[in-house]
Amino acid sequence: MATRTTRSNDDEPNGDASARRERTPRFLIRGGAIVALICAVLVASVFIAGRFPGDSMDIAWEAPAGGTVLDQVNGTQPYDSDGTLLYDGDGSWLAGDTLVRSRSYVATGHDAGTGKQVWEYWPPRNSKICATKADVDQSVMVVTRDDENRPASDEQQLCTTLAAVDMKNGREIWRTSIPALDRTRRFGDRERAQVTAGGGLTVLTHQGLRAVDVRTGTPRWTAAVPPNCVPAHALPAVRHVGALLACGGSKREPNGIAKDAELHAAAFDPATGALLWSTPMGDRQPVVWGQGGAHLVSAAPLVVDDNSAYRSFSRDGRPNPPISSRSLSIGTVAVDDTRLYSIGGRYVKGVGTRHHAMAFDLATGRQVWKNDLDTRIGVFHLQDGRLTVVGERRDLLMIPAVRLYLLDPATGEERDVRRFHYGEDPVAEAFEYKGLLIVGGTAYKRS
Repeated sequence: MATRTTRSNDDEPNGDASARRERTPRFLIRGGAIVALICAVLVASVFIAGRFPGDSMDIAWEAPAGGTVLDQVNGTQPYDSDGTLLYDGDGSWLAGDTLVRSRSYVATGHDAGTGKQVWEYWPPRNSKICATKADVDQSVMVVTRDDENRPASDEQQLCTTLAAVDMKNGREIWRTSIPALDRTRRFGDRERAQVTAGGGLTVLTHQGLRAVDVRTGTPRWTAAVPPNCVPAHALPAVRHVGALLACGGSKREPNGIAKDAELHAAAFDPATGALLWSTPMGDRQPVVWGQGGAHLVSAAPLVVDDNSAYRSFSRDGRPNPPISSRSLSIGTVAVDDTRLYSIGGRYVKGVGTRHHAMAFDLATGRQVWKNDLDTRIGVFHLQDGRLTVVGERRDLLMIPAVRLYLLDPATGEERDVRRFHYGEDPVAEAFEYKGLLIVGGTAYKRS
């Protein structure tokens, strides 16, 4: 009788069993590699796009470019044939719920919450905006512009009209004539505007110092400037009108200031124009005008940038120790009642300039803190006790990543760090408004 046998798995040839055992790990390895690759691609996409949940800055609204586009379309340049800057009308301010932006051809007002344009101010025909200043507490923008009645070829009527514009509706509320622009002014003269605004006043600096009411244009006073002194710059505030005076000197230039004139910081009563105090600048030797460029960076507290140091003064005019500005970035300064905040930088080959943020005590001149952000800073803004910094830093694979840093003004510590989407690189005057960060004509929200 035949016997039937059944083949068990144990009787399977050794070659087949070994092959199966070898294939199983390979499948697992390949599957794991595919999953890892997919995850890596997703992470890289999120990293490059800057879309980290709860850690990014998204665009809330964008406003049109305004006058900048008009300048490009018309092909005009705000420079004379000798390189003199004729028009310097760019500016941005936040007045209440209105964001105001000014360019050489037009000023516009936008709803700060939505970006919608609510008004526009066009200078009259044949006229351009030369400079703009604003008293945001009074919601008034003061515009220096050309005389609309001048012939197109008459350069003697450049920047000879001063007009005040209501920042709530864009309407011109008063105007007056001012002396013609000094055609010999240098680059540094742009910082010392002929007209400034603040504290309810518009202050004019030209062969003297006089103030008018910022909302009505009514003359208020002519300051009692010390003999043999010429006002070089002034900034009005509620506490006082800060001024930089150039005193003495052997030979005055067309702008009325001698190169060897001694610089004084001064304060005037905002109600009467009476001199409150005047203090020579410098420690053991006086600070002279030289090639110019010295200007006020703050009225209250009074802080002067003399191109080599920031010099601050107490309420009664006593000078504080200077803060050297040689290692700091020009023009990137914020000031509160007790401190000066600025950025310093170093050049890294193949990368560019890397910045760090610093704070100095005004009373002692000493550095209080330093945050080595190691980033290229494009926004540096102090508002309501919040120090906001936006800068580009290269992360993994040398991909540029633009981040927002919210610093504690007291310590320099980072309270919040967020990332902008790839391609976003805000560089302009910044404002905080109801949770939005407005930079130029773009508002960003945290997400």
